[in-house]
Amino acid sequence: MKQALFDRQKHRAIWQIAWPLMLSNISVPLLGLVDTAVLGHLNFAWYMGAAAVGGNIFTFVFWAFGFLRMATTGLTAQSYGAKDWPRSLGVLTQGCLAALLISVLIIAAQTGLFPIAIGLIGGTEEVRAASLVYCQYRVWGAPATLLQFVLAGWLIGTQQAKTLMAILLFVNAVNIVLDVLLVMVFELDIRGVALATVLSEYLGLGLSFWFVKKYIAVSGEGFELKQMSFTPLRAFFQVNGDIFIRTCLLIFVFAFFTAQGAKQGDETLAANAVLITFLMLIANSLDGFANAAEAKAGEYVGQYRSRGARVLADFHGSNLVAGLWSAIFSLALLGAFGLFGAALIDALTDLPAVAHVAKEYLPWLVWMPLITFLSFLFDGIFIGTTKTKEMRDVMFICLFMVFFPTWYFTQNWGNHGLWFSLSMFMLARSILMGYRYFSISSRNIWFA
Repeated sequence: MKQALFDRQKHRAIWQIAWPLMLSNISVPLLGLVDTAVLGHLNFAWYMGAAAVGGNIFTFVFWAFGFLRMATTGLTAQSYGAKDWPRSLGVLTQGCLAALLISVLIIAAQTGLFPIAIGLIGGTEEVRAASLVYCQYRVWGAPATLLQFVLAGWLIGTQQAKTLMAILLFVNAVNIVLDVLLVMVFELDIRGVALATVLSEYLGLGLSFWFVKKYIAVSGEGFELKQMSFTPLRAFFQVNGDIFIRTCLLIFVFAFFTAQGAKQGDETLAANAVLITFLMLIANSLDGFANAAEAKAGEYVGQYRSRGARVLADFHGSNLVAGLWSAIFSLALLGAFGLFGAALIDALTDLPAVAHVAKEYLPWLVWMPLITFLSFLFDGIFIGTTKTKEMRDVMFICLFMVFFPTWYFTQNWGNHGLWFSLSMFMLARSILMGYRYFSISSRNIWFA
């Protein structure tokens, strides 16, 4: 397996998928930085706090349904490896139908959902009022957002990373332009931030469907709609259900983190929002290699049907190469935030109190790349092989046996206790996912 480190073909295979996804993924938190920056230059800190609360609510709502992307990637990658075109289109169709149904339910539930969520997170009266306005605008983008999850998963599974990069860069570029235009020119404050996101998502959805239709026309020559085959519903819902539970637990950690920060004042809430935006930048950067490992792992599962046990060495070798590059980039990110983190904070806000608080807690953020990169990588591998039950179980352990106990015993540390708890949670994920990886490898049941 160590020979894979010197196999140029494996490095090339990982990079062909990883670099477009890294570039496009980085644009996502950069959009968050623009949101923070345009609101950070307004007169009141509570605008940033409201965006953090509203953004976290939609992070919870949409990330809770992130299984639409992840399950689609895993199942599509396996169909891609097996050269099963009818099943690949069936996965896409099932995912789109599920996305439409879920988005209708979210819109229908908005009247009760958002006031309750905002009340649970808390914050000052100004923060709560502005957060509700943000949510009332942003919810209408739900169909576009969730359908794009499915289409993104399908594109990753079919290893069309450059196509997905073009779509995401387009969406985020349009969003940034609309952000500045609607907030700074038309003075729509937090409404402008929400509207910019909604409009750009629908434009991106149209572009996504155009690319998928083009790919089907070229690659699916001779394919007829009646040939489409679907993943058995039991397997489809099991994979999606496991990832749904796992994602809900993960987002709950961040929602809880935001809620506890809100109790410590608007400045702390806003400062944490800045640092969490940096954490999303880290996660999205390292996710490029995780997504590459995910796509290749699923492909090897599909190839196992025809190649048998010979595919196992390629599977582990590909994971090792992806892990090497993840480690290298995590060290680079650690150095970048260590050197330039304070300057980035100053660039994001003109509010001295917010900047001062953010710099106080910056050291916790600096070490996050090293703590988290293995958890991201293993997530990708487990999704690609649809070993989703393992991911779900690890998340339960990390939340209830690590995060909550650590937070409980460090409450007197204030915001430092929150960041320490989050760091321990992320470290536990890396360690336990690694343990599960080697456990499955020792039992040789990756393709069982």
